[in-house]
Amino acid sequence: MPFRDALAFGLIMSSKGIVQLSHICTFRDNKIISQQVFTAMIFCILANATIVPLLVRFLYDPNSRKYGSYEQRNLMHLKPDAELRVLACVHTPNNIPAMICLLDLTCSTKESPNAVYVIHLIELRGRNSPLFIAHHNQETSTAASSFFENIIPFYEYEGNNWDLVTVKAFTIITPPKLMHDDICTMALEKQTSFIILPFHRKWSIDGSLEEENNVVRNLNCNILDQAPCSVGILIDRGRIQKWMKPSSSSSFSIGMLFLGGKDDREALTLAKRMAREPRVNLTVIHLIPYQDCVNVVYWDKVLDTEMLKDVKQNIGVLGNGCDIMYLEEVSNCGAQTIMLIRSIANDYDLMIVGRRYGVESVLLTGLSEWSEFPELGVVGDLFASTDLDSRVSVLVVQQQQCINVNRH
Repeated sequence: MPFRDALAFGLIMSSKGIVQLSHICTFRDNKIISQQVFTAMIFCILANATIVPLLVRFLYDPNSRKYGSYEQRNLMHLKPDAELRVLACVHTPNNIPAMICLLDLTCSTKESPNAVYVIHLIELRGRNSPLFIAHHNQETSTAASSFFENIIPFYEYEGNNWDLVTVKAFTIITPPKLMHDDICTMALEKQTSFIILPFHRKWSIDGSLEEENNVVRNLNCNILDQAPCSVGILIDRGRIQKWMKPSSSSSFSIGMLFLGGKDDREALTLAKRMAREPRVNLTVIHLIPYQDCVNVVYWDKVLDTEMLKDVKQNIGVLGNGCDIMYLEEVSNCGAQTIMLIRSIANDYDLMIVGRRYGVESVLLTGLSEWSEFPELGVVGDLFASTDLDSRVSVLVVQQQQCINVNRH
């Protein structure tokens, strides 16, 4: 437990209030204490009852920690034979094909099946009351069946992966400002390890920007700030849907751009899980600074090296049939990083990157000032830019923000 939490808990336990007052009244009536001592103790209780709530409020803010957790609920700490619990959010029918493709790419097995919780989010308009609908395979309610058509593809996905995937679907009609509460609450109750959100922009077939929804963007930002588990934002620019084409027997190329840090390690964990699928070719591109940056924490480097060890050696610990390639690229400034991203963008069907929000690196020097979407991080923002002439889909991953138990 962090020191601040322990101190707040100790202050709450030490404040007896009415119980303490009852005890000293009994002591006075039985003449155990004098009237002067009784008066002094009354003032102490009054001072304690005034100061302790102020101190507790300063030390502990329940609103900012509403969904905080001491428990590790992310992909990195998931046991190899554990069930992967994913919460997938969709707003419109356009979000569904890419979402199902990504879920299918997570390579569920009998040893590690997928439990998918699907939320169809609908904005509440007018003065209607919020509505929560739990769907089933066979809908009987007329009210529920009107929303069921957007859920059917997920049950078809479950049927195509029988015994490997279980799907539970819900429709939530609620005001936009409360949507993140519903999503985070369900993620907490279902103990999910990963939340997948669609990006707020939609691209047309020719690659041009077709639609932008700021309500969805605000929702994504709120979930990134408060989620009780890891989060991924899926930017669908078309290529990821190649995975589900029946006529496609060719390989599916996934690129993972690794710069280092906890978000990149989480993204690499997901990429390695996808690489167990025989049709997937994974390329891990490790971007290395020309000179070491003094701001990089040494322990992070150790964890990065350990995470990349089996990828470099490719000794089969990732599973049979894994097709993994490891590349190293050197960069000494943000301009070179941009050139690298533009050169590799068309080589893959899906790129996986870490969010790395607020992490300084010589590799990204000067790029944060030009970032259009901070919720994607600098690298994710470059892949989502309209200036990038590519149809590659992108998944931006943020690892769970745990409460820091080492904070003093």
